[in-house]
Amino acid sequence: MIGQVLIVTGTSGSGKSTACELFAKRSDDFWLLYGIDHFLSGTLPAKFGHHGPRAREGIYAHPVDEADPDGPLRWSFGPKGEAAFRTLHGWVATAAREGCNIVLDHLAMTDPPVLQDLIWQLEGLPVTFVCLKPSYEVLSARIANRTMDKPMPVDLLGEDVVKKIIDRLDRLRPWFYEAVYANDIYDLVIDTEAHGPEAVVGMIEARLGEGPGTAFGQLRDRYPRG
Repeated sequence: MIGQVLIVTGTSGSGKSTACELFAKRSDDFWLLYGIDHFLSGTLPAKFGHHGPRAREGIYAHPVDEADPDGPLRWSFGPKGEAAFRTLHGWVATAAREGCNIVLDHLAMTDPPVLQDLIWQLEGLPVTFVCLKPSYEVLSARIANRTMDKPMPVDLLGEDVVKKIIDRLDRLRPWFYEAVYANDIYDLVIDTEAHGPEAVVGMIEARLGEGPGTAFGQLRDRYPRG
């Protein structure tokens, strides 16, 4: 038996982690939960993350406009960042082929080509692709009210680590919103400003009940294997 794969994408503050955790908790079936936040904070070595000293080899933040060094930032990947995302997608594919159902909360952007790698690594698997998308203003308000409750890499970034991270995330937010929502092909799009977690999970469950999605097949037509 091949497992089902549920991919839930959206920016930080969209509710994807909450929805994925609630979905897995409510389901009577066996679902393995993979999360991009845990992957980036717990699996990827901090020194190669976008706040770390070797970020250029991994995931690094740099100005959208190099002529404006103090302006908005964007992500790009170095070779270790590309390898890390390929590995994450490979884990999902392998687990599904072992018969496990997988729910993955993700940042399925097309630049860097995260989505393009994901659609081909999961070729032949039953995938349902869901997007959670509130307005930019709602996302900004949600993130502004969050607290930094994770251990901070003081040894890498110094005592003012929280200030540095908040500043960098504020400068990344406009690009993240555009990058994560640049794709327009999904099996289900949910406005999480209008729908709370229970309703979101109910809509996902209903879509899964209709059978596997078709979005990844359409996306493979759009993005031929490189």
